[in-house]
Amino acid sequence: MVRTRRAQGFTLIELLVVIAIIALLIGILLPALGAARTRARGVLAMSKLRDLGMASTFYSDVNKGRIQNSSHSAGFNWFENGFPWNFALYEYFADAPFDPLDPPDEGAWLSVVNEHYRSPLDRRVQEEGERPVTSLPVNSFGQSVYFELQWREIGSARGGDEGRPYRYRRSIIRPSETIMFASLAQDADEPDHHMAHFWKNNNAANESVAIDRFAPGEGYVFVDGHAEVESFDDTFDPERKRDLWDPRGW
Repeated sequence: MVRTRRAQGFTLIELLVVIAIIALLIGILLPALGAARTRARGVLAMSKLRDLGMASTFYSDVNKGRIQNSSHSAGFNWFENGFPWNFALYEYFADAPFDPLDPPDEGAWLSVVNEHYRSPLDRRVQEEGERPVTSLPVNSFGQSVYFELQWREIGSARGGDEGRPYRYRRSIIRPSETIMFASLAQDADEPDHHMAHFWKNNNAANESVAIDRFAPGEGYVFVDGHAEVESFDDTFDPERKRDLWDPRGW
């Protein structure tokens, strides 16, 4: 008669050791997975910034070189002052121009807003029914207002001059060193733009550009269309007299 040997199971101590090893591995891997996920979102966010830069270039090509406005100068008379950038660039993502008198249905509008105007690093999403189609959407990005400012807003030495020196691309002498779009902080007062001239002219603190959403650094797209991740201090630093927002530099 052959005697079979009964297989022994794990002891309690062995099970506890295995569980401890698994917990240790999870603790090591989770931060790495989180960092990889953040990097992937950052790559997608930069792609969206580049798309905005490209759409802006297309807009200028068909508008005699003019750069689109933000709500800062568009005001309430869009047909006279120019549409805010969300609406001016809409057709380059939807293949149809935005007509405020006959706006697209909300589904079409939100598909552009949440796909192209929202960063994957920004957890906010505009829901259906949250805002009218003809109102400014929830933006992850904001445009520098320098391209729509009058001389009197830029420098006190030309207080009565209402000319707009940077309205056209050809007037930007440093397109690869002049910021057009940057990530917008969730609690920014302005819904679609950065009042960047206040930082230098009024010694105001930055309250609109998101800080370290890319962990570290923030995403910027320049007039020539290229995008970079930079720390905010590398784009504006009075001590170093560095200003990548003002087309004149410092």
